[in-house]
Amino acid sequence: MILAKVHTTPLQRIEFRLLMAIRFACLMAVAKGHINPMDCPRVKARTAALEQHLSHYRPSLVFVQSYQNKAGELGQCLALRYNAASKRIMIWRNTPFELASKVTPLRGRV
Repeated sequence: MILAKVHTTPLQRIEFRLLMAIRFACLMAVAKGHINPMDCPRVKARTAALEQHLSHYRPSLVFVQSYQNKAGELGQCLALRYNAASKRIMIWRNTPFELASKVTPLRGRV
């Protein structure tokens, strides 16, 4: 996953910054009540910025291995896929946020 690796090139650092912006925009969209992160205008703007970057520059090898033509992890509950043929990005939720953030106490003998 590109979000957990050490970034050695300027291109990887730019992609990391854009991916983090998308991730936090998705988290804010869900906090504001959007069920689908792609319905939020902020997420659309951030994905458009990444799409524009990828149209001007060739993606890094780490980005290609993580997200090109397959779903890659963008966070605990988010996935991102970059379609190289159409140069479009799609984001969706892997699991409902309500289930992922729910804490259940463990039962055991004390």
